[in-house]
Amino acid sequence: DGIVLVDQQRCEGLRYCIAGCPYKKIYFNPKLFKSEKCIFCFPRIEKGLAPACAEQCVGRIRFVGYLDDTEGQVYKMVHQYKVALPLHEEYGTQPNVFYVPPLPGPPKFNANGKPIPGSERIPVSYLESLFGPSTKKALATLQSEMDKKKAGKPSELMDMLIAYKHSEMFRIGAASSGTAPSG
Repeated sequence: DGIVLVDQQRCEGLRYCIAGCPYKKIYFNPKLFKSEKCIFCFPRIEKGLAPACAEQCVGRIRFVGYLDDTEGQVYKMVHQYKVALPLHEEYGTQPNVFYVPPLPGPPKFNANGKPIPGSERIPVSYLESLFGPSTKKALATLQSEMDKKKAGKPSELMDMLIAYKHSEMFRIGAASSGTAPSG
């Protein structure tokens, strides 16, 4: 299903498992003397339920679905709109978790309250280091769709990201094959 787990029998507490994670998401549990990481609530996934973090997220920022579910929101964000991008695809790990990069935000302001040119709060170069060369195109699509919505025009993408329909954010049981759930 694409979910990566730490083998507790092989990971003996020497912290090599932590060093081996390209995403730096494994942590050391000193009480158990074991390395651990998020397990994406795989027992819930196997029952067709969303991971607890996605189900309980008050900000509605986590979508769960299968990449082959052409009607699902995850598919649309990854393949149709191309705004959900994998983290460090260059690592060759074939990631199954995708992120919608944040817009760089407004510029910083000087002491006189004037914007400082080229001082976006999240530099695009940093976002590109995380998400790769597709970042600028994804950001342009997001900005374009935001502008459409502000002008009173319909935008399926913005409606998805706003998550008006909480139940549509989780389409685990809708896939036809065993591809991994993505968020």
